[in-house]
Amino acid sequence: MDRIKRALEKNKSRKQQALREKVVPVKVVSKTNPHDEIEYTQSRHIQINQNLLSENRIIAGNRSDPRATSFRLLRTQVLQSMRENNWSSLAITGPGVGVGKTMVATNLAISMSHEVNQTVLLVDLDLRRPSIHKNFNFEPDYGLLDYLNGDVELQDVFVNPPFKRLLLLPGRGATKESSELLSSPIMLDLVKELKSRYESRIVIFDLPPLLNFDDAMVFLPNVDSTLLVIENGKNTQSDVQNSLRLLEGTNLIGTVLNKADEVIRDYY
Repeated sequence: MDRIKRALEKNKSRKQQALREKVVPVKVVSKTNPHDEIEYTQSRHIQINQNLLSENRIIAGNRSDPRATSFRLLRTQVLQSMRENNWSSLAITGPGVGVGKTMVATNLAISMSHEVNQTVLLVDLDLRRPSIHKNFNFEPDYGLLDYLNGDVELQDVFVNPPFKRLLLLPGRGATKESSELLSSPIMLDLVKELKSRYESRIVIFDLPPLLNFDDAMVFLPNVDSTLLVIENGKNTQSDVQNSLRLLEGTNLIGTVLNKADEVIRDYY
């Protein structure tokens, strides 16, 4: 754990220096048009069981769960960085499989959706192992692959869980041609559409792991900012250093050390 923290601290110093040298506009989020009454009329609506969500470690929507505080703190830090830099999209990834990136992405999206200043879209871009729908305990009728293959319209894929300002774009099935699809013209057009349709929308992309395939690296140039999730006791110093090296040139706004006795967050 000490080796991981030293690697993160070194990268943090480099990123802070880069940010000091860059002048960025400030995005003002309007409070005159809150989304309290938003309704997704063309999306599939699902019901969820809070007990099943808790079993999947999806606790950000349960205000009585003390663990949800960690995700409110993470939300505040992430939103502050994104708003200061006029960013509207965030990619979440990790070094390898099983570090908890999808769990963090899901909880962060739910926590962000509790704020009335924006809506949130959570997109499952792990085309090899889609799992966001598993966190919510439902089976999607259609997934992102169905849209990319031209089988359905985009509105047929969207799912609205019982969180007012949260919309899901789930995955279904799997493909070995994921990196090709993630760099395809239809994918690039989709990303532009998702990012630009609503000014107050935050788009969170749950990406595949960095060190297993090239999928994440192919897609990252299309995203404003990135959050890295590492697992305490699993990821080695080499894993972290290789991940940070791959993320050089991206707007890495922070890291989350998952499965620690105390949640450790670093922000750049």
